[in-house]
Amino acid sequence: MDVCRKLYDISDADTLVILTPSNTRYLSGFASTNCQIIITDKDQYFLTDMRYFAEAKALLGHRYTVLCKTLNEVSSLICGKTIGFEKQITYGQYLELKSISGVGRLVDVSDKISSLRDIKTNEEIELIAQAQKVTEYAFEQALSFIHEGVSEIELAAYIEYNIQKSGCELAFESIVAFGEHTSSPHAHRSSVRLKSGDFITMDIGAKYKGYCSDMTRTVGFGRLSEEQKRTYDCVLGAQLKALESLKADIRGKDGDALARNYFSDMGVGEYFTHSLGHGVGIDIHEGTGLSPKEDRLLKPNMVLTVEPGLYVEGKYGVRIEDMVVIEENSVKNLTNANKQLIIL
Repeated sequence: MDVCRKLYDISDADTLVILTPSNTRYLSGFASTNCQIIITDKDQYFLTDMRYFAEAKALLGHRYTVLCKTLNEVSSLICGKTIGFEKQITYGQYLELKSISGVGRLVDVSDKISSLRDIKTNEEIELIAQAQKVTEYAFEQALSFIHEGVSEIELAAYIEYNIQKSGCELAFESIVAFGEHTSSPHAHRSSVRLKSGDFITMDIGAKYKGYCSDMTRTVGFGRLSEEQKRTYDCVLGAQLKALESLKADIRGKDGDALARNYFSDMGVGEYFTHSLGHGVGIDIHEGTGLSPKEDRLLKPNMVLTVEPGLYVEGKYGVRIEDMVVIEENSVKNLTNANKQLIIL
C-alpha cells in the first residue's frame, strides 16, 4: 500500500495537509524547497511551483495529481470536518491553514507520521547504511590527515570535503573538538590547534539520497594519561553493555538505563549528561529515542544511535557513537569503524 494511503487510514482525518519538508520528502521521495501534499479519501495531490513542476510531474505523476498551484488556489480540496496537520509547521502556516480550512477542525497527525517513519523499510536501511560507509571513509581519511598544530576548523573542513566528494551531502555540521573542548558534547569548532595529550572528538555524518548517518569517534593524540585511558574504557564498556542488551519491545528509557546504570555502578554517572541515543532517518534526530523520558517501545527496523559519553568539565570528554537497526532479539550494527582506543 502506498505510504500516503497508510497515513490517511490511520489519521482519522477527512483531509491531510502535509507541509514540513522532511515529511513531504518521506511521503513522495521528492525533495524541493516548495512542496505541499494534500491527501483526501480519493486522491493525493502534490503542489509545487514552476521550478520543480516538470520534474515532479515526471517522477510522481503516477502516484500524485501534480499541480503548479498554491494552497489558497486549491482551497476547495481542503474540506471536511477534520483537517490533519503537523505541529511542526510555522505559526504563519497554521494561520493560513486555519483560514483555508473554514469550519474544519484542525487535528495534529504528527505522531501518526512519526510512527510510520520510525519503522524503516529495507530500502531505507540500505540508504542509511550507504551513508554510513561514506562517513567511515571520511573518518579513515581524517586519521591520516591529523597532525600536531592542525585546527578544529581545518580538520572539520577536511572531513566534510571527503563526505561531499563521495557524492553525499552533510547530515549535519560536523562536530570536531580538541582537548578541553571535548568536554562540551556539542562543541563549536574553533581555531584551537591540536597538541600532544589531547582527545579528539569527531561527530560526523553523511546524507545519501535523503537519508542520514551519524557516528562519533574519540581518538587520542600523543601521550594520554592513565585517567584518560580509563575514561575511554568506561565509555566503551557502557556502549558494549547497551549493544548486547538492546532489542525490540523494550522501552526507550529502559534502553537508556543500560548505559546510565553502568556509569552509576562505575561511580561516574554525573558525567553522563545527555541521552543514550536518538532515531535517525531523513532527519538526523527523529522518532523514538533512548532517553530517560522515552516511554515508547523499540520496534524492529527502527534505526537508532547508541552514544554514551562522559564529560569532565574543563578537562576532556569521550563519546563513542554507533548506529544500529533494532531487531527482535538484538541489534544489527551498521557501524564498522574501529572503536578501540586509537592513539595517533
